[in-house]
Amino acid sequence: MIQEGKSNLPKGKERFIEQLGERKLIETIVNKFNANANRRIVTVGAGEDDCAVIDVDSARGGRKYLVVTTDTVQESTHLPKGISPFQIGWTAAAVNLSDIAAMGAHPFAFTVAMGVPARTRSAFVEEVVEGIEKCASAYHTAVVGGDVTRSKEVILTGTCLGFADSPVRRAGARVGDLVCVTGSLGNAALGMNLIKRFRDTEIKVPVKVEEIAKKALFQPVPRIREGIALADSGLVTSMIDISDGLALSLAELAKSSGVGFEIYEDKVPILSKELRSAEAFDLSSIGVERRALAFYGGDYELLFTININIDANGLKRISETINMCVIGKVTPHEAGIYFKKGEEKEKIELIGYQHF
Repeated sequence: MIQEGKSNLPKGKERFIEQLGERKLIETIVNKFNANANRRIVTVGAGEDDCAVIDVDSARGGRKYLVVTTDTVQESTHLPKGISPFQIGWTAAAVNLSDIAAMGAHPFAFTVAMGVPARTRSAFVEEVVEGIEKCASAYHTAVVGGDVTRSKEVILTGTCLGFADSPVRRAGARVGDLVCVTGSLGNAALGMNLIKRFRDTEIKVPVKVEEIAKKALFQPVPRIREGIALADSGLVTSMIDISDGLALSLAELAKSSGVGFEIYEDKVPILSKELRSAEAFDLSSIGVERRALAFYGGDYELLFTININIDANGLKRISETINMCVIGKVTPHEAGIYFKKGEEKEKIELIGYQHF
């Protein structure tokens, strides 16, 4: 069960949203969202009229294309044990922003439809709203509207809008291109392992490791800045976020671009520097494989391909701008997706997170 919101009221005096009523609940939410709205862009904000009104020319900033994405987080399928209401809200915004990042776009507006049980404490909803607003505003994105309805469990469906000059698509990778990722992989997957495997055991891990890994899982960081920098470089030929795992993301790029991939496993950045420098511990001692963390867990990093004709200085300029690693190269489609170790090839098992 997800954590309840913190209330300053004495026990027994907490308010439930069914006691507030729909109008008061909406008023509480929209007041938060509108407090930090950029009125240069948002002419009419959340809840102020039948629709939000956005000054498109101001939001566009001269960019040509509008990009739109929708994603849902649901208590029974997406929200791991121990996640806070604030982090639930943050995640609902982050998963949508990550898709915008994968197109190399500038986000500017976000809407969210919330389904919550009637006996939900108002403090819980307020903290969820705080998480949504904090994540969105961190990336200069205004929450401009949404909906609230009664449901059997917590469900948040967000829609994010952005503008881009040249959206980077999944289709575009060419044979010979370099395969790259931002950041490090396996951090969130380690957090999930710590929750699933060890909650009923005596296995202990360093406190610092648990804190960092769980934060990566509970409060993902969308790579907006990195996506924009990559798109603006003009050198990226395809891109996708890795929220469903590196293996499945490789499969998606391969399908869209009609190519295969040769991956050098020892080049894949597994676990963040923070985790690697935390109190030393051996993954194998707790039954976790490095490959499984990196390839089959979900991280909100970016997987992308770079034009093979890039010169050394061009690659250096990108790597100085963002944290990235080259992990392989694009091959013909018939070659498939495989690990390359010396002269040996090993097919990559294409599994990861799927709803069905």
